[in-house]
Amino acid sequence: MNSSDVSLDIGAKVSKVEYTELTDVALHGTEDSVSIEQNDKLLSTYCRKVDRRILLYATILCILNQSDRGSIGVAKVVGLENDLGMVKNDFNIAATLFTVGYLSLEFFSNFVLKWVGASRLLPTLGILWGVVCALQGVITTKGQLYAMRILLGMSECGFTAGILLILSFFYPKHKLTTRVGLFYLSSPLANVISGPLASALSQIHHPTIKRWQWVFILEGVITVAVSILGYFVLQDHPEKCKFLNTEEREFIRRYKHREGTLGGSQKLAARDVFQVLGDWQVWVMMGATFAACEACGSVSVFAPELINELGFTAAQAQAMSALPSACGAIAMVFIGRFVRVCGSHWLAGTSALATVLIGSIMMVSTLNVPVRIIGLCLTGTGGFAGLGIFPGWNITANSQSVAASTVASGLTVFFGSSSGFVLSNVFINSDAPRFAIGHTVNIGIMVLGITSCVVTRISMGRRNRKLRETRFGGEKVFQFEY
Repeated sequence: MNSSDVSLDIGAKVSKVEYTELTDVALHGTEDSVSIEQNDKLLSTYCRKVDRRILLYATILCILNQSDRGSIGVAKVVGLENDLGMVKNDFNIAATLFTVGYLSLEFFSNFVLKWVGASRLLPTLGILWGVVCALQGVITTKGQLYAMRILLGMSECGFTAGILLILSFFYPKHKLTTRVGLFYLSSPLANVISGPLASALSQIHHPTIKRWQWVFILEGVITVAVSILGYFVLQDHPEKCKFLNTEEREFIRRYKHREGTLGGSQKLAARDVFQVLGDWQVWVMMGATFAACEACGSVSVFAPELINELGFTAAQAQAMSALPSACGAIAMVFIGRFVRVCGSHWLAGTSALATVLIGSIMMVSTLNVPVRIIGLCLTGTGGFAGLGIFPGWNITANSQSVAASTVASGLTVFFGSSSGFVLSNVFINSDAPRFAIGHTVNIGIMVLGITSCVVTRISMGRRNRKLRETRFGGEKVFQFEY
């Protein structure tokens, strides 16, 4: 990695001069002349270590998280509704109850994580939701399904926001958005993997265990096994990280202190939290996240049903449901390059939501199968591209304090999950096969998301000018990255 590579990370706004100063001070506490190649090497070594341990494990566990959450969509097309006597909108109620459970504790989860520690809380949550997922495979009534969906939501809440928070502790600001995007790549990958996998599992024939039950049981067991490893892999923050040596711990401590984003070991003050919560810009930013998650949810949970209603068999629908997510995964891989082409997060995010808008218009306008499949793929492409942009942007733009990072990561997941309330109640069985209500609502939400991006861009530009005007001499001040 050379100095020019710094500008290649998503959202990097650190100039060569500022970057050199940051790394020099990180190494020596002064701005002595030290070769930037040495600084780059140490930063690169540090990031690779964190990538291999924390980011890789978090991504794998998130794939299982998304698979467990979305497995109900696959179970639906292989007999769940018939076996449990579900009629009309009972399935939508089950999907909504998951969101109720998830949001009931979500906002407070990061404060608990800061107190308990990520290395203990996150693996425990993984074990809990894996057990609940497996228990869905032994239920016999829709009432039991409702209860399990609430419990699943409650046990999953805190995982995603917690990962976002500890990533903000470990990575420098100009590296953070890239890593958050890579973490969220697990969402479309989960759909790509779980569709064909669930299709294969549903072909298992057993005299007493039905096909949809196998989907829940085996996915839950796998999640529990992987979650146990988290007690040995995850770390709370760099200052206490066991797999870093003393030089690396001191390097990242100085580096993040210099850029004003050292939060892992800082105390979380209630006054600072309320101050961040009172900032209207933070809330406006969440509108775009809500829109992207609404699009992703359309693909994750309802893609099998949407494809099934186009005349394909259950097995074909399960396998083909991976196609929109595959498009989304490809988009997330190249989203960094797209952000660099656009020159900003807000413009790239606006383009992603506009892609979903076009896809939704195509699906609501016709019942032509090829056109609707293309529309669904555009929805997956734009939705997951947005998921690769907005969460990282939210955290990076609000990394000036531990309170800002904690609130931003919590609200990002809270608003993203809140989209499930809308999603679960607009794609209803009585509206099949066009699902005009669901696609029309998505169109409106994408317009609101695009508006959110534009308003945030204007606000950040004005705030940055004021911050530059109030600094003293050569003093460095925090700048919002848009």
